[in-house]
Amino acid sequence: MLPIVLTICYGRRVGDFVSSLGVNPSSDLSVFLFCAIFTFSVVTALWVVGLLQGNHSMMDGWYGFAFTVPALLTYLIVGAQSVTAALLLFMVMLHGGRLGWYLAARWRRYVPVYGGDPRYLNFVKEMSPGYWWKSFFRVMEPQAVIIVLIGMPAVVGILKNRTPNGGVGLLAFAGLVVFMVGLYFETVADAQLQAFLALDERPRYLNTGVWKHSRHPNYFGTTTVWWGMWLVAVAGNPSCWWTVAGPLINTIMLTSVLGSAFQDNYMGVRPEYQELMARTRRFLPIPLSDDAIARNQARLAEQRASANAA
Repeated sequence: MLPIVLTICYGRRVGDFVSSLGVNPSSDLSVFLFCAIFTFSVVTALWVVGLLQGNHSMMDGWYGFAFTVPALLTYLIVGAQSVTAALLLFMVMLHGGRLGWYLAARWRRYVPVYGGDPRYLNFVKEMSPGYWWKSFFRVMEPQAVIIVLIGMPAVVGILKNRTPNGGVGLLAFAGLVVFMVGLYFETVADAQLQAFLALDERPRYLNTGVWKHSRHPNYFGTTTVWWGMWLVAVAGNPSCWWTVAGPLINTIMLTSVLGSAFQDNYMGVRPEYQELMARTRRFLPIPLSDDAIARNQARLAEQRASANAA
């Protein structure tokens, strides 16, 4: 219902305005490039604001919403009429809106205490002198690239499914189920983590709820939602298959480069975290067998014995 209302109320206006900028609404490439330029423009504006503020942690407050706005613009510009396009818009708004609200709220909590997100404050120290230009190429614009690439199943999916293409088939239904599983895990994981951090007395690490079997269930959820969106896009138009690059890049990032593996390597020197690693999986929220836990604990004991001997 919401996509229909938005199209009726604003679709023509947005389409006319974008056309006046030289964008051809009937061209998928033209609309996609417009959305990409929009993303880079917003991130560049936030880069300027961050220089004035002394750090760029405001970017975290925008990150989640950065997926919803291009998808919404795409939907309105092309006047999408299919169930698939409406479903994709609904899915990306649920995920991006939730993530955006969560990250923005976290950023607002950091500001009065630290002056911003500690990670971004560390960037200032690590990249000085010359932080003003290093932050552009190493902190901000790479995130714009990531947003464009990860968001392809939503934006391109809407473009390729702009015309009516029938109802929702089995593959699209499967994609919706995958999406809902991911949305559940990312939402519950973030809520449980915030409740845990609000406790005056708590153990070092959260290991209950959806965190019982996975050290990063929030990353699992964020990864899964994009695979669900990709399935829905492909179900509506198989020519969208190449947008698999989006969820694939997201999966690689959250399981290795900047996600779970990175955090495990960073915190793995702590004895309590080593114990947690022996009992849980890094990513998938699936229980380890007793034999696997025993093997992990034996390996951990050997490593500690070797370290003590040295």
